[in-house]
Amino acid sequence: MSNLSPISWEAHEFKYYPKTSGWYITLVAVFILLIAFFIIVESDYFAAVSLAIIGALIIIFARQTPQRVEIEINERGIRFGNLSYPYKQLKYFWIVNNDRHQTVNFHSSALVNNVVILELERQDPEEVRNFLVRFLPEHHLTQETTAQKIMHRFKF
Repeated sequence: MSNLSPISWEAHEFKYYPKTSGWYITLVAVFILLIAFFIIVESDYFAAVSLAIIGALIIIFARQTPQRVEIEINERGIRFGNLSYPYKQLKYFWIVNNDRHQTVNFHSSALVNNVVILELERQDPEEVRNFLVRFLPEHHLTQETTAQKIMHRFKF
């Protein structure tokens, strides 16, 4: 490969949605109703405790705010903060560019957490695409994953 200049930018780790007290009240109310259902109707205390733990974890994760990280795409792979992904670990990429957000997404060879999502923010999506097509196949998918759509819908 030729000596290409890397592309680098700074962006948030993930898309952040501020949550109102109403968001938290709704979440807690839904979990209280579900827990009450499993205790009163089903007498399933394991499910009730599991739901309480899941609800607590959702609240903890919802309160996290993203850090700004340095992102670099170069001839060897991608670097996202302290994480590096050589191209041999990445199967393909696709760029999402819509009103809600701009991201470059990668499908990796990992068994768990195999989608890597990098926020583009003010970085030019076409410049990133033109760089990456030299090293990885571009997937025809140009939309958010189902998980992303659900997360954005619930402002998570």
